[in-house]
Amino acid sequence: MPETKITDNRRVARNTVFLYVRMILILGVTLYTSRIVLDVLGVNDYGIYNVVGGVVAMFAFLSNSMASATQRYLTYELGRGDAARLRTVFSAALRIHLVLGAVIVVLAETIGLWFLNEKLVIDPERMSAARWVFHFSVITFFVNVLQVPYNAAIIAHEKMSIYAYVSIAEVMAKLLLVYLLKVLPYDKLVLYALLMLLVQVGVRVFYQLWCRSRYAECRSVPVHDRALYREMSSFAGWNVLGSLAWIMKDQGVNILLNLFFGTAVNAARGIAAQVSYSVNSFVNNFQVAFNPQITKNYAAGEVKEMERLALRGLKFSFLLLYFLALPLLLNVGFILDVWLKEVPEYADIFIILIMCDALVCSLSGSPLMTSLAATGRIRNYQVAVSLLVMMTLPVSYFLFRSGMAPETVYWVMICFSALSGAARFLFARHQIGFSLRNYVREVLLRTAAVLVLSLPVPLVLRLMVFHEDNVWTFLALCAASVICVAASAWFAGLDRSERDSTGKMIADWLRKIR
Repeated sequence: MPETKITDNRRVARNTVFLYVRMILILGVTLYTSRIVLDVLGVNDYGIYNVVGGVVAMFAFLSNSMASATQRYLTYELGRGDAARLRTVFSAALRIHLVLGAVIVVLAETIGLWFLNEKLVIDPERMSAARWVFHFSVITFFVNVLQVPYNAAIIAHEKMSIYAYVSIAEVMAKLLLVYLLKVLPYDKLVLYALLMLLVQVGVRVFYQLWCRSRYAECRSVPVHDRALYREMSSFAGWNVLGSLAWIMKDQGVNILLNLFFGTAVNAARGIAAQVSYSVNSFVNNFQVAFNPQITKNYAAGEVKEMERLALRGLKFSFLLLYFLALPLLLNVGFILDVWLKEVPEYADIFIILIMCDALVCSLSGSPLMTSLAATGRIRNYQVAVSLLVMMTLPVSYFLFRSGMAPETVYWVMICFSALSGAARFLFARHQIGFSLRNYVREVLLRTAAVLVLSLPVPLVLRLMVFHEDNVWTFLALCAASVICVAASAWFAGLDRSERDSTGKMIADWLRKIR
């Protein structure tokens, strides 16, 4: 293997480790603080925070579309090695985000506030608190929008270690937040929203100062290149469809559940989303470490290497998510009982179905999206795939109108995730030349083999041996799941070169800790 490829692989592995350290810190504190926050706020107030924040997040499609454009352009220019152009791109992105942030604030404080007051199902006695939560959430969102170009610069430079360091301070702040929430004599819902805002402001200020001190392009310069503004805005404009589709799938469904079933079901959905976010973040961290290399390979004209990385990223994403999800799904009732003092109704089935949807999405996720974005030709792809994803909302609405149960929305979501994933790969095949044969052989068949080989033993143990939920059942099922998935992934999921490189990495790691 060429020296540059070895260096790239080591960089990906090192960055993945840093991102996992970050995620473990966040996961531990998130699980603890979620339990305390749900207990302090109560099911209804927790549901209010979840759905009101969702109204603000409905406007995230504007920011998310520009975030994708910024990430693509910065990484592409780094791949080309054009420092002057890189600085111009960052400065243009910063100005665009400032304008976008202002637009989002105006939209949220007009249309969003009207929707909160007139449409959401909230106890009238808690409406005043809900409005405060809404205003604080809008400000928090604005701060996060302005942070996007700095985060994009860190990812483009593949300096993932900074996320781990910042997370130490962030989780300490959130632990302090929980303590203050319990001891301060104010409305707990309003106080929680305010404290979350203060934490995000602190994180944003640090990232800005750090980037400006390390990367020359992060010191803004005047930009009068109208062609660049048009190019980035056009790219972001088509990304609006994709971002809007995902917002409708996520927060749109959350609001739909509120309209038909009230805030108690929103609390269940919030818990399920928290679990899904925590597990998926492990996979997302892996993908964040992969994605810059995919874009840089395309910028350098190495399309075959980009395809190899993308397909490997898809397969590893599924295997990693499945490795974490199977023990969770087999023990979901026990985990919820231990984790939460009061378990919202539907939380268990929501978690099971939302994790199944995540597994389906991982087969056509971020590596494919990054590959398509790297080409800069995303109009047709975004239109087709976004329309499929958006169908989740209207189909679920009509099913709810006909009297279907709340969990129906996740079955609909899984179906359209599979269809949109198939469409996404077809576009990658048509626009970039990805091989359908390689995708079926290296991703679909290998992941299917892992499923077939690893599921029988844990399922038999769950259904026929361990009927009661307790610590011993939890430990036994976790051990069986880990062993079965690891063995199946090793022999059926990885090819020979992947087994060799993984074995070498493990051996090197064992030698270092002796």
